[in-house]
Amino acid sequence: MYRFYSNPQEGTERVSVVGEHSEGVLKIAVSKCSKKDNFYRKKGRAIAEGRLNKGKLFTTINATSMNVKTFVEIAKKVSAEVITTRVVVNS
Repeated sequence: MYRFYSNPQEGTERVSVVGEHSEGVLKIAVSKCSKKDNFYRKKGRAIAEGRLNKGKLFTTINATSMNVKTFVEIAKKVSAEVITTRVVVNS
């Protein structure tokens, strides 16, 4: 399982991104803190992992192989999209 936590920026929410790669597919789930919340990495990770386990995914990506560097690049884009759209689960 891969994990990524967005860097704090003034006045923005923090995002936790988790991913699991199997059978050529990367499944990604996220959680987001509001501006009012204190970011707590463990809780954000638990929420995102819970969504991943329940199939409440943000997105899936076809990928024959995956490594940490590639996941981080994808997770940064996902994090920015979550902050912009405010959507954490796509149907």
